[in-house]
Amino acid sequence: MKIVLLNDQLKTGGAEKMLVFIANLLYKNGCDVSVVLFLGHSNLDEQINSNIKINYLQRKSKFDYKAWKKLKSLTKNADIVHVHSRYNLRYFMLVKFLLNINKPKVVFHEHGPNYNLDFFTKYLFKKIDAYVAVHEAKSKWVVENKFVASSKSFYLKNTVYPPQHTVVYENNIAGKLMMVGNLNAIKNHFFAIHLIKILPENYTLDIYGNTADENYYNEVVQEINKNQLQSRVKMIHGITDLYAVMKNYSLAIHTSKAETGPLVLIEYLFARLPFVTYETGDVVKIVKEKIPEFIEPHFNIESWKNKIFFLEKNGRDESYSNKMKSILDKEFSEEAYYQNLVNIYKKVAKQ
Repeated sequence: MKIVLLNDQLKTGGAEKMLVFIANLLYKNGCDVSVVLFLGHSNLDEQINSNIKINYLQRKSKFDYKAWKKLKSLTKNADIVHVHSRYNLRYFMLVKFLLNINKPKVVFHEHGPNYNLDFFTKYLFKKIDAYVAVHEAKSKWVVENKFVASSKSFYLKNTVYPPQHTVVYENNIAGKLMMVGNLNAIKNHFFAIHLIKILPENYTLDIYGNTADENYYNEVVQEINKNQLQSRVKMIHGITDLYAVMKNYSLAIHTSKAETGPLVLIEYLFARLPFVTYETGDVVKIVKEKIPEFIEPHFNIESWKNKIFFLEKNGRDESYSNKMKSILDKEFSEEAYYQNLVNIYKKVAKQ
């Protein structure tokens, strides 16, 4: 089975990390897999196995006919074209219709929490061969609203690679917090800033993420300055290996208002890094069953502060480490992910 994975670019983000993970996993298991990126080189490209072919369209616009022809040549003989994110689906399907790319089955992988569908997206959902959601409620919602047939809708929860080596934490890291989230409003950085302000002065926060919205980034910088937190809140860009920096922190926080995963919580579990997260996404639902102490159902700043104090004192206990391992073994194993993914491909191929 020949599989082609499509995305615009591999900047640091959840959908992009999943494409890298899937590409490497398929290759590891002997599958014929390649990657097509509509734009050019970016942060995560080096994380793809060097034996996997990455093809760059270097398109100049969405109507770049030369890029269209190249995309057709790279996908026309595939059995499966696996597309990540809606804007990439719209682009590929436009080229598929106009240039008659008929052979491959189209698997669309929905990563975001957006439930709004425009007319064109609804039309495209009728034309794809499989809809794959990382959020179980989403896989049911598209069927209930008759956007996708039940036989074509699948739930595939995210997972990530574990660290290559056990994360060994540094000494004297009490009060050092980290947060991962690209700079856009849904990640709710303002709440994190206000949280640091009410914590004792030895508490600091490092925010890892790329700038997804320049205006929002400037607003975050202004908020940090307004609260005179320049020495306590730092923003760090361009880090692709989060495991390498987790050793420097006692705790993570995740203040995003809406998520489908999020992937980074699985990385925290693998690193045995305790965290406090708002209650959103399928990973949170799973973690809450075993470690409810990690979950905050509201944005009550005093409650978050108290939970941070509790986990600073108790989060490194062996009992929490064992619970994190148990969650990973049961819910997020690489073997289970591969089997579930290949089962989807096989079902699609038979349609």
